[in-house]
Amino acid sequence: MNTNPYINSNSTKPSSMPIKGMLMGVLAAMLVSICSYESKGQIETMYSLYRFNPQIVTPAHAGSTEVSDITVINRRQWAGFEGAPTTFAASLNQKWGVNKGIGVLALVDQAGPIKTTTVSADFAYHVSLNEKWTMSGGIRGGFANMTIQWSSIRLTHGGDDNFQEDISSGLKFNTGWGVRFSKGDGLFISVSQPRVLKYDFGAKSGAYKDVDYFYSMLGTKVRIGSQVTLYPSALFRIATDVPLSYDVNINSRIRERFDLGVSYRKSDSYGFRIGFQATKNLYAGYVYELPISAISKITTQTHEIGLRFTFNKKNTEETK
Repeated sequence: MNTNPYINSNSTKPSSMPIKGMLMGVLAAMLVSICSYESKGQIETMYSLYRFNPQIVTPAHAGSTEVSDITVINRRQWAGFEGAPTTFAASLNQKWGVNKGIGVLALVDQAGPIKTTTVSADFAYHVSLNEKWTMSGGIRGGFANMTIQWSSIRLTHGGDDNFQEDISSGLKFNTGWGVRFSKGDGLFISVSQPRVLKYDFGAKSGAYKDVDYFYSMLGTKVRIGSQVTLYPSALFRIATDVPLSYDVNINSRIRERFDLGVSYRKSDSYGFRIGFQATKNLYAGYVYELPISAISKITTQTHEIGLRFTFNKKNTEETK
């Protein structure tokens, strides 16, 4: 039985207190500016294990495998730096009938004083175009809440009224969509917008403007002998007035049990990945990232851990 945990194509500590204080001051100044004039921001979370769990990026993944799974990802970016981003994601993916799929996704993201909580449901429909290609279309609906916890910011000199009251977007409905084309040999390409509607805080934030992202993901698999398979892939993040961001990675599957891989995120970091099929139904993956941006002077590491439990497992060929 093939126990590959991946996707079926068809079926961050500061070096000194002065530096830390300076950076926290800069962060506080940036947040004050949000309340002073119109600005743009992003609340999209970056993951390195996006191919391990494509459902985060696209609802078209729901039901695309012959197995059901529960996947959990925990990411601690810039470990040891106070206020650094932390993310938790949990998802359920379930095939429904012959060509449909459903999924549930929960996300909690914290970056400094900004916290976003999201719960959504996915529905996808899969159509065979011919003997080789399958097209999948998915939609997403859910609710999210975004807050700026001003009171959590510790100021050198207290008494600033701008940091006394937390503000919230309230519970907001959102929707998303995704389209994916996959081939029996492991080749796939997808386009998606997991979050269509923008968030804002109205007059309380000085007309703060959110950024909505489009994603494009592509990949394939290449067999190297009978024991090793390579899985190259790339993820592009696209938004208006925001520089293009992309990840490129290549992972190797050894004897259908161990994973080793490397990754690169544009102008941000390099990463190293390991994975292990612990049991027939349980897989664990880990990514260690080294920043190459300006933050590398403050912290040197990001950790991301993923766990997947599969059930209703069948003897199917799965790909990354």
